[in-house]
Amino acid sequence: MLYSIIVTGGLENIAREELAERFEDTGHLKIIGRKPQRILFQYSGNPRDLLSLRTAEHLFLVIKQLPKMTRSRRSLTALSRSLARFNFGEAFACCRQVGIRVRKRITFRVTSRLAGQRNFRRLDLQRVVERALLERGWHNTGTGAALDVWAEVHGDDGYISIRLSPIEMAQRPYKQAHIPASLKPTLAYSMVRLSQPRPNDVFLDAMCGAGTLLLERAFAGRYRYLIGGDVSTEALAATVANFGRKHQPRQFFHWDAQNLPLQPKTVDKIVCNLPFGETVGNASQLATLYQKCLREYQTVLKPSGKMVLLTSQRTLLDSLLKQQRALKIAQRVTVNVRGKRAWIYVIRNLQHTLRV
Repeated sequence: MLYSIIVTGGLENIAREELAERFEDTGHLKIIGRKPQRILFQYSGNPRDLLSLRTAEHLFLVIKQLPKMTRSRRSLTALSRSLARFNFGEAFACCRQVGIRVRKRITFRVTSRLAGQRNFRRLDLQRVVERALLERGWHNTGTGAALDVWAEVHGDDGYISIRLSPIEMAQRPYKQAHIPASLKPTLAYSMVRLSQPRPNDVFLDAMCGAGTLLLERAFAGRYRYLIGGDVSTEALAATVANFGRKHQPRQFFHWDAQNLPLQPKTVDKIVCNLPFGETVGNASQLATLYQKCLREYQTVLKPSGKMVLLTSQRTLLDSLLKQQRALKIAQRVTVNVRGKRAWIYVIRNLQHTLRV
């Protein structure tokens, strides 16, 4: 069966790595290609297993892939004809495996997406697919439909898919308490993954917000200790609520990340969403904040430890890192965050190497 996952822009390689790590050794997986915000792959195992992917926003069963979509409206005619002839038997069986109830009276809704210059509109694409499915005897009920059908055209590629994933795949059931500008869990997991989690990690998020990074580290595997803190009591309350009584040992602090009450060289991994500047008064204040936080992080980080930092302030962070001989940028990933361009920095601490 042909599947696709949708991911945050910039995280395609990380998602592909997770897919390969989780399923390639099983012999069930063959990755077909990577597109912007999409990984396309064949998988012969139980599709329910794919719902555990933590980089994916959505999981789709691709029922039709049309690799030569032109600008002409004739492309819509070809798409409609292919749906009229399609045998949905295997697709329905796949839906049932993930818990989607497909009954004799099939209900559906269509979501359409269109990118690039076309001689037809997104609404035209949607209506063609709706009409083809109505002619098969299906019922277009919109809200509450059993099947969520997506019709998408991006560049030369067209896809007709059924969404297999519930909303919890991207949102996570643990996220009961929210704060403004909280990280998406899929992005948080990707940052945790870039830190290369180890069972003996002492893991720190000094600006923990609603605790998303800490929780994604908890779900990523064994660790020694989780430490979180924030200057906002509202944020700390959200972290405590989202954790509940699970994921020990861990400890949360009300603190200012510019002055951490931790012993030097006690933390293995620091993963943090740095302020984007939206809540900081001016550029000078933001630069001071970054400088002091970076100094504190370097102090508490063990020799050969690692930081993973998210920022929209690339020029500022680059400038500060150039002043620190012991901190080396190992990787930089461009990512889309709430419609803005941002960067994930993977930074190695070379203190031990420099002493040698």
